[in-house]
Amino acid sequence: MILLFRGLLMQRDTRAVDPANEAVAVFLDFENLVLGVGGSGTGAPPIPSSALRWLCRGFGNASVRRAYADWRDARFGGYERALADNGIDLVQLGRSSPGSHKNAADIRLAVDAMETLIVHADIGVFVLVTGDSDFTPLVQKLREFGKHVIGVGASEASTSDRLLSVCSEYKFWETVLRQAEPTPSSAGRAPALGSTAGLESARQLLLRAVSQITTDTPTAGTIKNKMLALDPTFDENRHGFTNFRDFLAKVGGAKIVGRSGMDITVSVPTS
Repeated sequence: MILLFRGLLMQRDTRAVDPANEAVAVFLDFENLVLGVGGSGTGAPPIPSSALRWLCRGFGNASVRRAYADWRDARFGGYERALADNGIDLVQLGRSSPGSHKNAADIRLAVDAMETLIVHADIGVFVLVTGDSDFTPLVQKLREFGKHVIGVGASEASTSDRLLSVCSEYKFWETVLRQAEPTPSSAGRAPALGSTAGLESARQLLLRAVSQITTDTPTAGTIKNKMLALDPTFDENRHGFTNFRDFLAKVGGAKIVGRSGMDITVSVPTS
């Protein structure tokens, strides 16, 4: 294992990651997700099979899919069928002693993610479904090796600021549900979260990103990558837009001026 890790250090891939063209691995800290989404007693939505399916395919068709929980606990065991139907491997966590369970889950997930990093060099995108700050060192190590790390958490309130700051990008559960079960009435219309203040904040983030790009006609992908570098939680879907190009046009007043490969080049007013 040491020799393998040394070999990986020597062969580390430092190229920029394009998530759309990378193999994907998904790791679900399932107990953290269930308790964060539906364990508060506030009537929060459950975890539908469609959301699990989107997690496995929304960032690319994941070749590694694992969920960690004590499946003997009815709060988590009730999801076994939905997880299995989506090809997600169930990793059993035991309760050998009081207080040891949480650390066991964190360590097992981290070890499996690092093993995937070593054994499956083709995987460029790691999706970690958790809001736990204990996974911050794991995210930092994955990014050190040039991997694109997408965090997914139950809500802003239950997600660690430390974890948010180190992820390549971060999605909240409301976005997963909206992507997994889109409704015609929601297309192009800002949800409750997309307030005027929120849209203005997003516009200011866009302007900051554009001001830091050296070309006057950057690609849409370049702009979004810069916005995510400034704020990993940016997501146009949270403001009611189904795609980033729509956000650029309606919030930033961007005009398409050409193409670059599969992407478009745009001009964005700076005032």
